[in-house]
Amino acid sequence: MTEPAARIQHTNVRPEATRADIERLLAECLEHGFHGAMVNPIWVPLAASALAGSPVRVCTALDFPMGGGTTASVAAQAAEARRLGADEIDVMTKVGWLRSGLHRAYRDHLTAVVEAAEGAPVKAMLEAALLTPEQLARAVDLAAEAGVAYVKNSSGFGGGDATPGLIRELARLSAGRVAVKASGGIRTREDASALLEAGAELLGSSAGVAIVAGGRAAHGGY
Repeated sequence: MTEPAARIQHTNVRPEATRADIERLLAECLEHGFHGAMVNPIWVPLAASALAGSPVRVCTALDFPMGGGTTASVAAQAAEARRLGADEIDVMTKVGWLRSGLHRAYRDHLTAVVEAAEGAPVKAMLEAALLTPEQLARAVDLAAEAGVAYVKNSSGFGGGDATPGLIRELARLSAGRVAVKASGGIRTREDASALLEAGAELLGSSAGVAIVAGGRAAHGGY
């Protein structure tokens, strides 16, 4: 069974999360050796301070779950997140643009975020459950053209859960141009290992501790 801890981005992006909740998340990341701590932008300075000198990456997510921000505003958020200490950025894609055939706008939005991130890996949340197979293939192509580091099946909020079949398809569509991050519904060690074996490089889950402990979390989405 694939060892998942070093591939998990342990997550708490709940709107009601308190400082104590985030401090607990950061301590768990250090204790278990998770790849990264995924927090909302308001908590990035706290995460950067707490994780300084450790290998745990400070990660944040922008413009989700709705993806309604303008390109200029989201790019500015990416630049600010980097200044505050974020090492990696997950960003919602413009699903409505893709579904409208506005492919250049979809790609150029991601390109602007990649440029604003100034070398930090950017992960594009595709919301695969909202796309046809043809749209999903186009989304991967456009994300790769934009220079993102990862495509991600879902934000964990309405974009569907990760399954081995879906992750395997994303890995096939990516064809080595970008890596794949799995998110949504990852609650057990078995879930995690199956997704890693299907081709995910990283996992996003709020159930990181339960996964490494071999238990099951009641909630394990983003």
